[in-house]
Parts: sequence; structure tokens; C-alpha cells
Amino acid sequence: MLTTAAAFTDYADVNVAIDGKDNTFDIVAAGSSAAGWQPSDSDWAQGNPEAYRIHLTEDGRGYPLAPGGRLELRVAAKNASPKLAGALSVRISDPNPQQDAVDPGTGRYLELFDQLNFSLMDGDVVVMDHVPASELQSFTWDAALEAGEVRLLDVVIELPESVDNRWQQASTDVQFSFEAVNV
Repeated sequence: MLTTAAAFTDYADVNVAIDGKDNTFDIVAAGSSAAGWQPSDSDWAQGNPEAYRIHLTEDGRGYPLAPGGRLELRVAAKNASPKLAGALSVRISDPNPQQDAVDPGTGRYLELFDQLNFSLMDGDVVVMDHVPASELQSFTWDAALEAGEVRLLDVVIELPESVDNRWQQASTDVQFSFEAVNV
């Protein structure tokens, strides 16, 4: 009995070009305290990983907010990616917290952020409703932000009437951090 075994091997080169230029992921942000503001092309600035700060006045002196007062503004996030969608979240915070610091001359508190309440609307959807600064948490939308899509958010910042004279002349910055993960 004669047994033979034969094997045949062949190969071919396959060249694959991988081009990631259309797979970039980019979130940009904009905002204004002007009534009815809509973002224009020149308004957008990097929003991920940098946080977005609203500039409330050109002179840098801030926006006066008395007890019982409110500030209405708009912030927006845009998925500037050519193709990729992303799960978007927003976090409101104080970029320079001063905790319980007081003015040595007057004894008044310097930090106002912790006294504020925040409301956030996405169109007709209430995202946050009169949330005290101490209870703020990140919010992530269920639906992904598609490439080129914009989320325009109406923000109301309120200083409750119960805030007393210990916070006269206190101030704060408010920071909107947009974070996104491509999906």
C-alpha cells in the first residue's frame, strides 16, 4: 500500500489603506446672555476637553445679581465631527471655587456660586429645575448627538431671596463643561 500526502500553499499581498481623517471627533461650544441668541459660525470654540465659559460683559466687571434676581442665557454644543455621533453630557461648575473665603476687611463671603440655583432647558425638555449649586450633577442625553447636530440650551441662574448681606459683593464664574464620547 502506498500513501502520499500533498500540500499546496499560496499567498497574496493585500494592501489596505486606513484613513482616519473623516473619523475625527470634535465638540465645539458657544454661548451668550443676549436675548434670543442663536449661534453663528464665528461663535463656536473648542468645547471638549476644555470647558466653556460665558463672558457676560465685555468690561469684565460681571453681571449684577441681587437676591431674588435671575440671569437668563443660552449655551450650545455642536458635534463638529464629519461622521461620528457622540453621547453628550454637560456639567455646570465653578472653575475657581473659593469655598468659605471671606474678605478680611468686611467679613463678607467672596464666593457666590454655592448660593445659586440652576435651571436648564433643552427645547421643551427640562434638564434641571431650580437645582442648588451644591446638588449639581452631570447630565447625559439618552440620544446621541449626530455629526453636525447642535444642542441649544436655555439656562436660568437664580440667586434666592433668602441670600443675606453676608454675600454682598461676592462673585463667581460659571463654567459649562461639555463632554462627549463617540458611539
